[in-house]
Parts: sequence; structure tokens; C-alpha cells
Amino acid sequence: MLHVLLTIALMSPVNEDKPGPDPARVKAAVVELDKALKSGTKDEKLKAIQKDSEIVDVDVVRAIARAVADKELDVQRSAIEALRWMDHPAAVDELHAIAKNRRDLRKEPTLFAALLRAIGQHGSKKSIDVLRDDVWTVLEASVIEARILGLGRIRATESVEALMELMKVAGPQRIQNVMPHFRLALARLTGVGQGQSQELWQAWWSENKGKFKVAEEAPPLARELQFRWDTYWGKEAPYERLRKRDERGRGDPERLSF
Repeated sequence: MLHVLLTIALMSPVNEDKPGPDPARVKAAVVELDKALKSGTKDEKLKAIQKDSEIVDVDVVRAIARAVADKELDVQRSAIEALRWMDHPAAVDELHAIAKNRRDLRKEPTLFAALLRAIGQHGSKKSIDVLRDDVWTVLEASVIEARILGLGRIRATESVEALMELMKVAGPQRIQNVMPHFRLALARLTGVGQGQSQELWQAWWSENKGKFKVAEEAPPLARELQFRWDTYWGKEAPYERLRKRDERGRGDPERLSF
């Protein structure tokens, strides 16, 4: 029996890290991005960001992050969106650095909301403090939504703690406008339904905070909530959606899944 087990173990594939992109492609992408950002037109910059963001490498991530300093808002937005979908720890670090160092982005609520959503997309516990930092200083609806739903995407008990604290300090004048976001984020984290009642959620938390742990897997949501969640976060990068749309026949409509 031992011989059989050893044979199976030796035949099993070795768990190796996924190989990174070809170094030549990485170098070419960085050169292309640097050239476009230095002297290219807006369209050339946007094209380079979209194309090269498919190469998920730390050097490409950093090159794209530099585009957030561009004078064109469309280029800044494109760079943030690219970092949102690049599945690499460096993308999270760069987004955090942008949030910390580019305080001027708070004067552009649409862009700032996109930055916070990009941070939340990665679902990193390191982002909790970033998302709740000075949460009530920029009161545009899209910014508050990005912070709350971003916390709802991070599967950690600390996220629930942060949301409950934000709910507590929101104040009576603004809480009802943002309770739909709190409800969605908390339902996604806890699997509990307390509707849009601040009092019910706080009572539940008071009773459970000492023993509650966020499950690794997200619980199923009611159809309405799942639709809102999927609509906000999307399921794939924009260029992936475009590619799939191009692959369909003309009479094949795009379908939403729930």
C-alpha cells in the first residue's frame, strides 16, 4: 500500500508557480508605454495602456501607474481602470500610493470614485484602512458608494467592523441615503439580512461581534442584490468584454448572468 501511495505522489504534477510573461514582451511594453506617455497623443496613450495592461508584470504595472500623473483625465482614468484589473500585488500597492499621494484627485469625484473602486476590486485586507480613511470628507454619492462596496468586497471580519463603525458615525442626515450600500456590502460579507435599517444592523452586530467570522466564500445574495453587485463590479475587464462581443455573431445578443 505504501508503495502505491509513493507511486501516486511521484506521478502527481508538481505545484509550481505560474511562469511570468516573456521578459522581452515586458521590456517592449514598458518602452512602448514610456514613449507614449512622454510624447504620444491621447489616443496613443490610451491604446498603449489598454494593450499593455494584458501583460501582468511588476514593471508594466509601475509604467501604467505613471500614467495617472498625465494631464488628460481620460488617460488617468484609463490607467486606474487598467490597474483595477491587473491581478498583481504591485497593482494594489500602486493604487494605494496614488490614493495616499494624489490628494488632488479628491477634487475630481468621478476619478476618485474610480480609484477607490479599483482598490476594492482586488479585495485585499491591506486596503481596509485606505477605503475608510476620511470617509465623510468627500461626500459625493459615487465616492461613498465606492468606499462602502469596496469594503464589502474584502472578505475579512475587519471589513464588517469598519462598515459598522462608518455606519455608526454617519449621522442621521446622511445615513438613509447610504443604507442601500451598507445593506449590500454587509449582506455580501455576512449572509445576514437586516434590510436597510441602521438600528437592526447595529443590534445584530452588538450581539454577534465577539463571535462572528467572515466566511471564506461569499454567501448567495437575493436576486436584486446580486444584480446590483454584478452591475457595480463587473465580472471581467472591459477589453475582455469587447473581445467576446467581437467573437459573437451579429444576431447573438449579449446576456447578463445572475
